Amino acid sequence: MTVTIGVDVGTQGSKAIVYTTTGLQVGKAYAPHTISYPGPGLAEMDANQLVDATVSAISQAVREATESGINVADIAGIALSGILVGQVLLDEDSRVLYPIITSLDTRSADLAAKAARELEPLWLQESGTSTLDAYAAPFMLGWVRDNEPEIWARVKRTVSVAPFVSARLAGLSQSEMYTEPTHVSGWMVGWDASTGGFSSHQLDAFGIPEDILPPIVPSDSIIGELTSEFANLTGVPAGTPIVAGAGDVMQSNLASGLLRAGQACDSAGTTSILTVGVEGIIPEVTNVPGMLYSNGTLPGQSFYWGYIRAGGLSLRWFRDQVANLAHDEHAYSDFDSLAESEEAGSGGVLFLPYLAGGNPDSPNASGTWLGLHSGTNTGQLWRSALESIAFEYSSYLDVFHRTGTELEEVLVTGGGGNSNVWNSIKASVTGIPWRKPPRVDGPPLANAALANVALGLSESVEKQLMEWTAGGEIVQPNQSDNALYQQVGEIRTGLLRGPMLDVFEQVRNLRKLG
Repeated sequence: MTVTIGVDVGTQGSKAIVYTTTGLQVGKAYAPHTISYPGPGLAEMDANQLVDATVSAISQAVREATESGINVADIAGIALSGILVGQVLLDEDSRVLYPIITSLDTRSADLAAKAARELEPLWLQESGTSTLDAYAAPFMLGWVRDNEPEIWARVKRTVSVAPFVSARLAGLSQSEMYTEPTHVSGWMVGWDASTGGFSSHQLDAFGIPEDILPPIVPSDSIIGELTSEFANLTGVPAGTPIVAGAGDVMQSNLASGLLRAGQACDSAGTTSILTVGVEGIIPEVTNVPGMLYSNGTLPGQSFYWGYIRAGGLSLRWFRDQVANLAHDEHAYSDFDSLAESEEAGSGGVLFLPYLAGGNPDSPNASGTWLGLHSGTNTGQLWRSALESIAFEYSSYLDVFHRTGTELEEVLVTGGGGNSNVWNSIKASVTGIPWRKPPRVDGPPLANAALANVALGLSESVEKQLMEWTAGGEIVQPNQSDNALYQQVGEIRTGLLRGPMLDVFEQVRNLRKLG
């Protein structure tokens, strides 16, 4: 029985799943990543630890697959996806020079703001976004250039996370490393949608040399074969083909069933992302702060997406730091049960989910609870956190409504997609049905479909995923809750656009004193 392995190198961990060519899951595993926080606004990861986690996840998934009767000789290939934000810097000998600066890091915010003030906004037409923020690759790289000149002088290659891990598994040197179209568009700015490649004009303006960038290959290219070293570590036969893969956001969309314009997808992960499929750049949407434009994995596919840096992270923070239940595997479902027993609006409690910084129109924002009183309980606190992400999503969807793009449903994927109460809240806040496909595998499912095409085991990624994601559970909006949420949303928006701007600024000053 032929199988392929789909791997996603996410923010919090690496997940590997072994699939048959019909999409049947026969083995899976997860290995956590280590995120370090060396100071306020700083969040880093070790690129080599991500390789170790990937190897661990693959080996565990393969072990489970063999226990279910799969022969390792039947493994036809591996395809990886990974976080779009974060670059791996390599020297001439392919050694990692610097920690990965993650999407939770805001150190390069000033550099992004300076570019917005001083440079010609070529990114509006070329990259389809008006947003310049700290997470974009040109500014992260620019920060290293300006603050670590000795490191920068040694950089021979910069590459995104999944291509780096794939290249390591295949034993490629820095000169042989690659990227692919979705990871290029994952730079957010510095790329050209008309060509699908990097923009020489933007890179020149940002001060990023093109000679450190890898060549671009199609997502379904075979970039190499598993080395003997990693074969011994994973249990996968040496010589197994490794497919170029794609970005995690793009593969999350595909795995949920977002295959065409007019569909939307909620990637309920560490960074919560709402995606809307479109047929090209829409200037009115491009001009909205926080809206990003990217290529999809399928030919001709593109979409806009809005994000909340600390969406799912806010829930993990509550569990780990507030409730001190980091190792309680039932904590999330227990909190969900408490939240479900509370009324919409959380008793007047508002949570602002800016633990990793705010949106481009409020860069000083920080995580905040408003409306607490002596009777506030755990269920209301948790529900307010769930509602906060839904309100952020609603603000993004309003933009598309104003431009005439109407959505029939929002598909959901990622770990948060398993929370029925959260899906219900999102539906009621936005007024749009939320559909959880019959499986919420996330990117590994789309990676397996991509591998099947690359290996000649299937003709179409789209056809496979249409079959694998059909049906599922639909959550309809509660109309009375929706009416209440509209009122709450108006008050919330007024606070964020008014007094909270000054509050956030003053809190920032407090942090400086600390």
